[in-house]
Amino acid sequence: MSLSVSFGEMYVNLKHLETFHHFCRYTSMTLAAEYLHVTQPAISQQLRGFEEECGVKLFYRDANRYKLTEVGESLFLLSKVIFSRVEQIESLLENARKPTSERLRIGTTKDYASSLMPDLLADFQKQYPHIQVRLSEGNSTDLLARLRSRKEDLVVVARTAYDSSLKAFPFTAVEFVLVACPDHPLAHGGPVSVKALSRESLIIREQGSGSRDAILKKLRQYEVEPSVVVESESLSFILAYIERRMGVSFILSREIETELSAGVLKRINLLEGNIRFHADIVILREDPVAMPMKHFLKIARCWQEDGLA
Repeated sequence: MSLSVSFGEMYVNLKHLETFHHFCRYTSMTLAAEYLHVTQPAISQQLRGFEEECGVKLFYRDANRYKLTEVGESLFLLSKVIFSRVEQIESLLENARKPTSERLRIGTTKDYASSLMPDLLADFQKQYPHIQVRLSEGNSTDLLARLRSRKEDLVVVARTAYDSSLKAFPFTAVEFVLVACPDHPLAHGGPVSVKALSRESLIIREQGSGSRDAILKKLRQYEVEPSVVVESESLSFILAYIERRMGVSFILSREIETELSAGVLKRINLLEGNIRFHADIVILREDPVAMPMKHFLKIARCWQEDGLA
């Protein structure tokens, strides 16, 4: 079966075009036949057929050699462009099929990127060193949008109400602790009530952040409205703002172990308990699960079972 492409009312046999291209490239029927793994008579027959399809002279003989007409020269130049693209496609697909070219695109929140993912990905790459991982950061809302547009293979986000196009795998539960500078009034004495935050300046993550939504939901549960809310996507800014006695913040406990140990920050215990919420690994429900994704999900499941997540 021959593959043809239509140009208006004209059909060009792509196999004949390929034969024409390689004949012009080698200027030899013998070499073209060797390259295409066909006989020399087959090359001659396909060239005659291609010329008939085109309806114009592409060759002429000069001293027992075939030479290209002006139209033939122009067509050969165009065929170079076509088959250079074909070679690029073949190279792309070949690399994609090789284990060494496997890719895994992971999107994760900024909290997990600094606290959880380094150890998890180190474990993953020890077991699958041939898989190249690209990690991107964002808030939960943006990451789910990137997943839907297939810019990520999977994302690690705060649990929410997912639509039917998404499939979630429970991964971990995280704890946010309330912190302030050591000389903050709330940092002295015992545990305090969430209601005490009604008079405090609160520094939280930006719109779209899963942790932000969890924190505000907790505060609304106790009818707490902070006096001032400062939003930032930068943990460095949030920490610097706290150190300047500008407010308090709920931060993932894993992110501030060093600051708590050094006494730069002081943990404030809440009578109602710290804020906990769950994180999921989310993929597209209808898309096939590629092998790198299966490997990652397997390791994540092991981490969950071992209590590492």
